[in-house]
Amino acid sequence: MSIASASTNVAEPKRPPFQPFQCHICHSRFTRHENLKRHAALHNRSPSNASLPCEYCSATFSRPDLRHRHMKKKHAEFEDTRPRKRRQSPRQAPSPPAQAILQAEKSRVASRGSEGSEEDDAQFLTDILAQQPQPSTATSESPSIGHLVAADLGPSPLMGTSLLGPGAGFDVQMHPMDIPHSTTSFAPDLSCFNFDQATPEEGFFPMSLPHLQDDWFPSNNQIARGCDLFFTHVSPFVPFLHQPSFDPSQSANHLVLSMLCLAYQYGEDPDCGDQPGSGQSLSSRTFHRARALVASDEEGVEDSTLAQHVAMVQAYFLLELYSMMYLCGKKDSLYGLKTHSKIISLVRSSGMAQPTFANTSEATEDLDSLWHEFIKAESHKRTIFAVHQLDTLWYQFLSIPRLFSHLEIKHELPCPEDYWAAPTSVQWAHRQLVNKNTGSSVPYPDAIRRFLSPEGDPASIPAFDSYGAINITHFLVSSAREISGWSTMTGMLSMERLEPLRTSLLALSPFIHSHPEAPNPSHLGEATWEAAMIELQMWSPSHTGGIVEGSMDAVMHQFTFLPSSCEFLCEADTAKTIQPHVNWFLQYLDMEPVPDAEAPWIILYSYKAFMIAWQLVRGGVADAMKIVNVQDGDSEGALSWAREAFGRRQRWQLGKIALACLDTLTT
Repeated sequence: MSIASASTNVAEPKRPPFQPFQCHICHSRFTRHENLKRHAALHNRSPSNASLPCEYCSATFSRPDLRHRHMKKKHAEFEDTRPRKRRQSPRQAPSPPAQAILQAEKSRVASRGSEGSEEDDAQFLTDILAQQPQPSTATSESPSIGHLVAADLGPSPLMGTSLLGPGAGFDVQMHPMDIPHSTTSFAPDLSCFNFDQATPEEGFFPMSLPHLQDDWFPSNNQIARGCDLFFTHVSPFVPFLHQPSFDPSQSANHLVLSMLCLAYQYGEDPDCGDQPGSGQSLSSRTFHRARALVASDEEGVEDSTLAQHVAMVQAYFLLELYSMMYLCGKKDSLYGLKTHSKIISLVRSSGMAQPTFANTSEATEDLDSLWHEFIKAESHKRTIFAVHQLDTLWYQFLSIPRLFSHLEIKHELPCPEDYWAAPTSVQWAHRQLVNKNTGSSVPYPDAIRRFLSPEGDPASIPAFDSYGAINITHFLVSSAREISGWSTMTGMLSMERLEPLRTSLLALSPFIHSHPEAPNPSHLGEATWEAAMIELQMWSPSHTGGIVEGSMDAVMHQFTFLPSSCEFLCEADTAKTIQPHVNWFLQYLDMEPVPDAEAPWIILYSYKAFMIAWQLVRGGVADAMKIVNVQDGDSEGALSWAREAFGRRQRWQLGKIALACLDTLTT
């Protein structure tokens, strides 16, 4: 039974939002169980513990950082008389009680950030969709959403759900499987997302690593080669550093080291004669050195300028990306997730989500000064978009609640690539003058509204970089994930929420595929859009099953051992709908050599697409992998092709994990 056939032509009255969870104290209602848990914690909070008084007035605060900010703003005249915090010796770890209090405060900040993000995004999407013309809906209040299709589809060993193509179906009865990773209930306790809690593992904190006590720094030759590798292989999918004007000697050391730890994943150490494996060793050394340096530099972050805040967030971002996507593993991924929570806190405390307006009154006749002000503002903006992308990626891959709402981002969409890549101020000015599109740019939340609203006109948005379109894609697919989780939990399916997301993705396609002639394409925009179309048409079994993971290793294993239902995938309508998007990834994987600027998460997208294709081959679907010359029904041939494709990526940890997972499919 398809979702399309489940819809009726009878107009139903508009129903109020379904809020199945109620507080037993104040009787407030909530859509999700985790929201009720956070709300209930407010009733249990002790007033004595939550109130921190100001020393000079009657104001009270729930967190020390809020009180500190208040005293600096309202009682600056007492700054010199206030007792100073004594800094601990770098070699002296904080005592357990003090550390516990500190981590408890940080966890409350992380929890508040997550709550605000989830609630703001949910309310924003509800407001936009309320403007939609009300089509016929397929809404059922049955105890199990599986009842919608039980008659047509029958019992399925795994849940696989297509929302857009005809012939879609549900079955939430998940049969036991031997999956080598732990799972949680569908409504996990958000306390498990406190990434700032104390971590007892040996070697986790920078000061516990003996080799970090020196003052080692890479040579000029290593820095020069590393910067070249970074802008060739990494910057195309993390474009927040301006290559023509970047000077490592004028940049923060922790930022340079963070760049090098990623750069030398793609090349060898020149000081070691380019010996095989020397790049990996240098990458690891710069990573650990950067961790120690950025941690010590953060001690004075409160007195830093906005530019210093931006550089620190950029450094933390690159370290997070390295630990999550290049090191993988449980312990290193935990550091990455803790770092992500720290980044969000830094962004909020420094006001980085707000645009800056430079005072150019003294430099209006100096073109070079104007150009550098533009570079500074654009780098700041692109850094925020990069943070938002990672935040949505962790939600899509790991099912970890988002910490950063798109409504917090007040920046306009990134400028066109031609402006950003201009090597001189003269060319930058010339490209703006000859540009026929003279309209002002659009703030990011407004751009999302234009894509979602039926009255919106995306074509009226002035030209912008496809990097901003990637962020819009992430927002749409994250919204689809929220709807899939809500539908599975409540047993209700509402097409008026899903159809605008599909329509918006289709309207976004021209903005994603508008620059195929780029000299060094990362293919990130196309890969993100194709993966979003698959996600929108097939609900993730791990997400709807309530599985929350903590590393990319676990995600890859979930793709392998918990795929969508083969019976469901092999239905003619479903296969026809999914096939074009799967074919894109098969063609991409078949490219030789591997694209220079391949984002590591494209490997995850591609592996998931291959698992779908492999199931289609095993299910006897015609031409399932014909595009890469794999014959129908030849599952061993499909695996051989996949080993070759992912074998070209075994230099990186995700490639090694993919090959290991493929080996388990033959046993």
